[in-house]
Amino acid sequence: MKSLRGTAIVIGGTIGAGFISGAELVRFFHTRSFLVPVLVSSLLFVLFSALLLSVGRRHGGYDAAMRALFKRGAPFLEWTIALASLVPCAGMLAGLDALLPACRPLLSLTGLGLSYLVLRRGTRGISAVNFLLVPVLLCFVFWSGRGEKAFFYPVGGGDGWGGAVLYASLNAFLLLPVLLDAGADVPHPFLASALAGVLIAAGAATILGCIYREGAGALGAEMPFLYVMRGKKVFSAAVALAIFTSLAASLFPLLQTVRDVPGKKKYAAEGGVLLAAFLFSRLGLTDIVTYLYPAEGVLGLVLVSLCVLNEYFFEKNNKKVHPGGEQAQDRGGAHDEVEFEHLSAVNDEVAKPRL
Repeated sequence: MKSLRGTAIVIGGTIGAGFISGAELVRFFHTRSFLVPVLVSSLLFVLFSALLLSVGRRHGGYDAAMRALFKRGAPFLEWTIALASLVPCAGMLAGLDALLPACRPLLSLTGLGLSYLVLRRGTRGISAVNFLLVPVLLCFVFWSGRGEKAFFYPVGGGDGWGGAVLYASLNAFLLLPVLLDAGADVPHPFLASALAGVLIAAGAATILGCIYREGAGALGAEMPFLYVMRGKKVFSAAVALAIFTSLAASLFPLLQTVRDVPGKKKYAAEGGVLLAAFLFSRLGLTDIVTYLYPAEGVLGLVLVSLCVLNEYFFEKNNKKVHPGGEQAQDRGGAHDEVEFEHLSAVNDEVAKPRL
């Protein structure tokens, strides 16, 4: 059950405004031969998410993992991640407003308030919401794409590989704090990530298949899959739910940075964070996805690589080179104790001078 909750967290944090609307999928897989790049991107994402869940499981959560991996640099990187999280958070809010332009900003403010309430329980709240909503969203995506020959398109061609890597890195980065924190409760990180990767790849292929079959009208729309599903009001509700699952995950690192603010100042700090995300969302979904998401993908590739290298390579090499590690200290302490006892015994046996 815990592995399934981990799967729900990974999927729920991924299928947000840009995914289910098709906006970010078209941006990163801008070719009719999208199938192989989608599969490659999904495999990379499975690897990234499994490694991050494993790191979180080993260290016991986001804060502990960051301190263990980056030592004194942890606070700086946490603030960097939090500031970068403004981009996806703003994208989700902009996506909510794009659903019903006549009602803006009512939907985005409502989503922001509900996400804040969910995050009062931390990643457990995110897990509970995703566990309930993700199956519904996946069923809707696959049901909407029924009858569409999404796998009919040719799989050849040499373009789309850069987008595949950036998209996997983007999603790993957006979920990095949540995966590290949730990893403490996920017993089988690879199983949870693999199941999520399969479902995400199938969903992406279905959505892209529908969009490319529709043609230029859908490709030029702010929310391409919404254009394909025009006339189906239930789709707007499904998109809103998908955005909500990812909005909470994007907001998590922002609220984490102000969790230790004392007294009533904490509420003021949280209000400032929510206001910053809302104001940033006024850029609009198209500009955020087109210009800022690729930059987030590059940053994500760097940070995820640093986490993996520190966990599995640099840390172990440092312990081998420097005898100041925990095990070395234990051995050193035992050695000193033996030497001390040995010297005492020798001193006791030294012959006393004769008078």
